[in-house]
Amino acid sequence: MTRRLPSFILLFAILTYMAPAQENKPTAAQDPVAAADMLYDSGKLEEAAQKYEALLSNKPDMAHARAGLMRVRLQQQRIEAAYELGKTGLALPGFTAELLTAMGDVEFRRGEMGEAEGHYQHAKKMDRTEVSAYLGLLRLYRSYSLRRKAYDQLKAAHDISPDDAEVQREWFLMLPRNQRLRAIEDYLSLPHPKGDVNTLRMVHSAEHVKAALSKPAHACKLVNKVEKAQTPLLPLMSDLNHERGFGLQVKLNDHTSKLMLDTGASGITVGRHTAERAGLERIAETKFGGIGDKGAQSGYSAVARRIRIGELEFEDCTVDVSDRASIDGDDGLIGTDVFDSYLIDIDGPALKLKLSPLPRRPDGRTAATALRTEVADAEGDDESGAQGSKKVEMKLPEDRYIAPEMATWTKVFRFGHQLLIPTRVNDSQSMLFVIDTGSNSNMISTTAAHRVTKISRDNDITVKGLNGTVKNVYSAYKVKLHFSHFAQENQDVVSLDLSNLSKNEGTEVSGLLGFELLKLLEMKIDYRDGLVDFSYDPKRIGSFRH
Repeated sequence: MTRRLPSFILLFAILTYMAPAQENKPTAAQDPVAAADMLYDSGKLEEAAQKYEALLSNKPDMAHARAGLMRVRLQQQRIEAAYELGKTGLALPGFTAELLTAMGDVEFRRGEMGEAEGHYQHAKKMDRTEVSAYLGLLRLYRSYSLRRKAYDQLKAAHDISPDDAEVQREWFLMLPRNQRLRAIEDYLSLPHPKGDVNTLRMVHSAEHVKAALSKPAHACKLVNKVEKAQTPLLPLMSDLNHERGFGLQVKLNDHTSKLMLDTGASGITVGRHTAERAGLERIAETKFGGIGDKGAQSGYSAVARRIRIGELEFEDCTVDVSDRASIDGDDGLIGTDVFDSYLIDIDGPALKLKLSPLPRRPDGRTAATALRTEVADAEGDDESGAQGSKKVEMKLPEDRYIAPEMATWTKVFRFGHQLLIPTRVNDSQSMLFVIDTGSNSNMISTTAAHRVTKISRDNDITVKGLNGTVKNVYSAYKVKLHFSHFAQENQDVVSLDLSNLSKNEGTEVSGLLGFELLKLLEMKIDYRDGLVDFSYDPKRIGSFRH
């Protein structure tokens, strides 16, 4: 016969049983692992590193402490130190899914995408609940232009751990702006570690979304129905004999400007004088980033009632304005990503920019043509997403589509507006170089140059960007660049520190393919699918080898 204890005795028994567990549970102050994790979450990286190192000195095979120290070193941009920690840890018995994921994160930062994917997949097989592995694959597939596969990884992570802070932050980016604001505000209402960098980012994101929702959307719609367009590229000269870039005639309202066509930039940015002459309407203050040693530059966003480029005319478009009178002596610049709803053909030898429809996807749909001057900051955003009163459903993203006629095109990695193409330098392993018509010449990072050749200080070279002049510039000797189906011999290549660019993109940027090279080629870009193609006619320009 089953006997029941009186309720007061049962309650006493439960409390007696639970009390020792509560008394013996270590606090963060008592548990060095929890203390190290808390320091890391609070952004106290060096203090966290000391805690993790002390744990590893006593127990080198403690995978959690090793993974924690690797994360610290990544945040400190000590990439090689993080890599060596991972190599050592994976050679020890008893490595975990967490350590595999940390190694994948390090390899992603090093630009070793295949290796990173392998470690993320291995981590998932070892532990299906290792959320960080899904988040690693999310970032990886996003760079591959496999946006639906990226979403599937995020959805799986969200299903496993919807309350995980990093999962939530990524999930917010999938939501239309009006839904995202509510989600971020709910997130910020919960307690977070003091000084947490990601919390501060969420505060900034909420402010940004509020500002966007308080203003009408500027969709920059095509006014005239033109499927194909062609317009001249105007040489921008550094002196009477040397070109330094492609110029594009752009009419802002009723004012005609010459803007540099820049594959390494995003949107339209003009100097203050151009904005004043065009009568652009100021919206909000903003900051600009780029190459240079002066840090972020001040400016504001503004609206152009009309923009005309060749045969194409758009209305209600956002333009960034620098507080500087001009952009390095030019009226401004226009990033090729503003044409990302078209197939873009930059014919350097013929000095022509040609725009045509992207290939139809297998379901027969084509992209709506617009000038993307106001970059969506979430997968779920569309033109109506900035309207706070309208219900907007989250749109699921789509993977790249490689049309049959593009089977031989080169796949590039997309990090926002940047197109990173696998490139070998001399006999090196593959590195990632930015395709950048805004850079006058090819450039290689000092980190990459040290691995493949010799460099020396060169005070005769001046490098300028949106963030001012670069102080420390070097020359790298006898560099051969292999990319796509081509190779080019270079006696001297500009070398400089690109660590800030790498940090901002989240992966190692080893160099830039610049204007002096790209002007020799006809270059086609499909932003939607992350594809580029180059062709070269030796009859038009010599000294370049296939």
